[in-house]
Amino acid sequence: MDDTYIHFVYAQNLVEHGQLMFNYASEKGVGSTSLLWVLMLASGYLLGLPIHVVAKVLGIGSLIIVGIALFLLLNSIWGSTLGLAAAFLITLSGNMLWFALSGMETMLFLALGILALLVYKAERWVLLGIVLGMLILTRPDGLALAIAIGCVDLIRHKTIQKGILVTAAVCVVVCAPWFVYLKWRSGYFLPSSVISKTLTFTVGKSWMMDRNELINIVGRFPPLTYVAMWMIYFLEFSLGGMAFPSPQIDISTVAGMSGYTLSLWAVVGLVGVILPLVISSIKRVPPIRKWSHWLQKQAHQPMFVLLVWTILQNAGYAIIFPIPGTASRYGALNHIVLWLLLVNGFLSIGGRRRLLIWLSIGTIFIATSNTLYWSGVYQANIQHMQNVRKKAAHFVSEYFSPDELCAAYDLGAVRYFSQRPITDMAGLIDPIAAKRIQVGEVDEYLIENGVTCVVWPGRIDTMGKGSWFNLAEIMGLQSTSLFKMKEVAMFEVDYHQWLHGYLPTGNYQAEVTIYQLEEPAESNE
Repeated sequence: MDDTYIHFVYAQNLVEHGQLMFNYASEKGVGSTSLLWVLMLASGYLLGLPIHVVAKVLGIGSLIIVGIALFLLLNSIWGSTLGLAAAFLITLSGNMLWFALSGMETMLFLALGILALLVYKAERWVLLGIVLGMLILTRPDGLALAIAIGCVDLIRHKTIQKGILVTAAVCVVVCAPWFVYLKWRSGYFLPSSVISKTLTFTVGKSWMMDRNELINIVGRFPPLTYVAMWMIYFLEFSLGGMAFPSPQIDISTVAGMSGYTLSLWAVVGLVGVILPLVISSIKRVPPIRKWSHWLQKQAHQPMFVLLVWTILQNAGYAIIFPIPGTASRYGALNHIVLWLLLVNGFLSIGGRRRLLIWLSIGTIFIATSNTLYWSGVYQANIQHMQNVRKKAAHFVSEYFSPDELCAAYDLGAVRYFSQRPITDMAGLIDPIAAKRIQVGEVDEYLIENGVTCVVWPGRIDTMGKGSWFNLAEIMGLQSTSLFKMKEVAMFEVDYHQWLHGYLPTGNYQAEVTIYQLEEPAESNE
């Protein structure tokens, strides 16, 4: 949830200073991946509302839009009963509720995407261009939906319609200025945070492949690894693997990290409920030879676009950045598709009343357990933010003098709550930092920027709990001779509470340690 506060800082500075900046107006990089989200947060803040309240209102409002739009799409295909059931299962699922309350742009992205499907169905080309432009301004990977719509429409009509050209033109007018601005400001067409995360992932992957033979083998096939990660994630964090009670199976070896367990009841649910529904749903897919006829039906067109969008979205991440992201937010669309797939399976049940009752009860039980589980995850996340990140930020503000400069890897919350400049160690704001990570010269980068303290996730001298790679070693901080790192404070939460919030989100350590940089001891030689 730390990225949430990066958006908050940009929105706050936009209102108070009239600049899209994190620390200083002279910054080249842009650490927010979502211009539209920042603008909406800033609008609420300008009206005098607390930013965190604005974020939650926008998130919940977007979730409601997703539910209504899905019902309108599904009503003409499945009827009101199943359409309403699917909309409720999706909007009330724990994953979607977490996205809505996380303070991130995820739910706005989904709302605009589903609205675009409705607008495409109505063939309102100008409005479609506006919505798609807003979607891309929310997250650049929204381009996948624009491509999906273009491809499906071309298949339908065997030619490029005038309406699609109008949509494309309007979309470019809406979003192109932002990317031109990014190129002028930073030298890249994408926000520096996107470039940084891609570079950091590449460096971390190389580090792990050099030290683990299994990861070295699996890492050579990113698309297969990506699909496997999603299958495990669905089973664990959407379909009851972690939500159901004991007995539990330890799958830490398969997951690659300790703490992962799989309830045997989830296996029962998988075999007795999920797989029958998935198989029934797949049986309802018409043969390829009938797709052209199926595609001519207006009610089916948006769902075909949704299918193509899902494929393109996942293919892009599988090739370029093969991880689900914090709480799987990069692939949040997959959660919608999962529940649609399951509900679609009910249409093949027919008059088998007992089977229908069994599958209905099983689906409701799985969905309810998932929602309750994610409620606990969210509470654990909030507790960590209050007792670790926020307290660490206040310590920085009070312990270090205003003329001292601190740096952080997870810099969103510490910057927002300390209300002082924080040097970027991850390259999210400063593209140069990402390049220094690649060559292990972050220690030199800190000295060059006059940094005197570091706020670090975990501890510098050890590989953090739940870490996939040793970031401090990669950065060169464990072996640096340029300075000593003196621990001055450490904030942490209960290990089990941390684990409950960490496993499904994968984005923070149990503790945050604050170090003061000191000159190295002189050699005795």
